[in-house]
Amino acid sequence: LWQVKVMIKEFILKKLKPYSFISFGVILMNIGFYFFLDPINLCLGGVMGLATILKPFYTQIGDWFTTSIFMYIVDIICLIVGAIFLGRDFFGKTVYATLLSPTIVLILENTCDHYFFFQSISDFSIVDGVVHAGTSTYLVSIAVSIICVGFGIGISIKNNGSTGGLDVIQQIMSKYFHVPYSISMYLTDWVIVFIAGFSVFHGEASFGYNLELVLFGSLGVVGNGYVIDSVILNAKSRRTAYIITSKPDEIKELIYNSVKRGATFTNVTGSYTGENYTMVICTMDKSEAYKLMPLIEEVDKKAFTFVTSCKEVKGEYK
Repeated sequence: LWQVKVMIKEFILKKLKPYSFISFGVILMNIGFYFFLDPINLCLGGVMGLATILKPFYTQIGDWFTTSIFMYIVDIICLIVGAIFLGRDFFGKTVYATLLSPTIVLILENTCDHYFFFQSISDFSIVDGVVHAGTSTYLVSIAVSIICVGFGIGISIKNNGSTGGLDVIQQIMSKYFHVPYSISMYLTDWVIVFIAGFSVFHGEASFGYNLELVLFGSLGVVGNGYVIDSVILNAKSRRTAYIITSKPDEIKELIYNSVKRGATFTNVTGSYTGENYTMVICTMDKSEAYKLMPLIEEVDKKAFTFVTSCKEVKGEYK
């Protein structure tokens, strides 16, 4: 009976833990969108970006047709398309976050002031229902939204979740057209950001193009990508040193004593000389790599050494 209780507890924790992180990520992402992007029509791509640039059109349908309703419709359409082209497994993993995202926006629409965080910024104002935002407002918006949206998306993806929406289009491009997922993600976001510059999407009658808005949006896309990569692949960058040497034991002792790390030996042969050497492989923090490099030359001046960047390290590497 005790073992059954333990198994049930472990099963619940295994299932609930990723969903709790996904929920937190989706909530954080939509807080960034609702309070810092949508109020000033700043677009960083995705379904949220589409909701922002198409707002002048769907709001004419009626007061009831809000941003959250638009997101529900687009997300459900994307879910159906995903189920058709990517299978039921994709649908099952995506449906929760996809429906949670517009639900969070719906709750915020009915409980919170849309412009709450911008009221204290000097170059932000609303005149006759038209939003006027200056450089300070855009910079504050980008800085906070990158943290919220970038971390939110990163946390969701890191826990095998999805933010839904245009993730479907990106994964279809990756599966059927063999476009790397990272490229398809940037491609769809950039297209939406560039479209957002046209004045027709800001309720203006005359034709024009807001280059400033596109530049700020582009900055946000790049910042989001960096934060997402940092969260998914761990924020702490590491280095791996490959040292081809005839003095492996001395190099090993140097690593032990200088950076307190372990090492791996593998035999290698020079293609030109045919001589046998040992490659010493060691993964360490970036600062430790800088410390180790000049010391290697003191032990073996002929050692061939190169260092690569590691974005993700799992398991024991000490």
